Amino acid sequence: MTDLLIIPIKTRIIKAEDDMLDVLIEAISNSGEAIRDNDILAMAETPLGTTEGQVVNLSEVEVSPKAQSLADKYDLLPAVAELVIQEADEILGGISHVLLTIKNNTLMANAGVDKSNVPPGYASLLPVDPKASATRIRREVKKRLGKTVGVLIIDSRTQPLRLGNIGMALGVAGFKPVADDRGRNDLFGNTLRITRRAVADNLSSACTAVMGESDESIPAALIRNAPVEFVDASFDSSEMWIGPNECMYMAIFEQWRNGKTQV
Repeated sequence: MTDLLIIPIKTRIIKAEDDMLDVLIEAISNSGEAIRDNDILAMAETPLGTTEGQVVNLSEVEVSPKAQSLADKYDLLPAVAELVIQEADEILGGISHVLLTIKNNTLMANAGVDKSNVPPGYASLLPVDPKASATRIRREVKKRLGKTVGVLIIDSRTQPLRLGNIGMALGVAGFKPVADDRGRNDLFGNTLRITRRAVADNLSSACTAVMGESDESIPAALIRNAPVEFVDASFDSSEMWIGPNECMYMAIFEQWRNGKTQV
C-alpha cells in the first residue's frame, strides 16, 4: 500500500474578491506540484468563507439585549455574541470568552464565529453550505484541469477534556466521509459491533497538523494516496452525525443535568 502523503499549499493572503480555486491552483503550480486524479484537495473554512462573503464587520452588527447579556456573562465582544446567536442552532452554555453551541448537528465553539485570520474588527462565519462549496470546487477542478478529485472543507474543534484543536470535516465531495466497520472481525476474530471510522475527520486532523492555525499562510493541502472510498457524491454534517441519545457524552450529560446519572 502506498503511503499517505499530505502536501501543504502555501499561498498569499486570500482576500474577499479572490477565487479560492484560482489562488490554490497558482500556489500548487508555483510549488512545482500538480493536482492528480484521486488527490483530495483540503482547505480551511475561513479563507473559503472569506471568498464567499462570510466575513462580517463587527462595527456594523446590531447588538440585541440577549447578546449584551451573554457578552457580560461570558466576557465576549457584544457583536460576537450577537453573531453567535444568529449562527447557532442552539446555545448550550459557556465559559469565559466562548459559548458552547450546536450548529448543523455539530458541537462547536461560538457556532463557528471566529476573529482569527481575518482583519482586526472583523469576524468570519462558517461557509453557508460546505457541501455545496465542496461540490462546486470538485466540479471546477474537473472542468479546468480534467482531474477527478475529492474535496474536503475543514474546521477545527476541541475534544472533551483534551487540550488543543483537531480537525473536523464540514463538507466532503468525492469520497465517503465515514467508513463503517461494523460486522468486520478484529485480529482475534471478535466481531466489531459499533466501530465506524471518521475518515474525513481523521484526514482533516492530518491536514491541520501541516496547515497550522496562526500565521503559516497554509490554508490548504493536497492529500495523496488517501485510504478512502471514492464516490461521485457529496456529504455534509448530516452524514457524519449521530443523535444526542446515541452520543455517549451528550446522553450522559443530559442524564447528569436531570439528576439521573447513577454508577
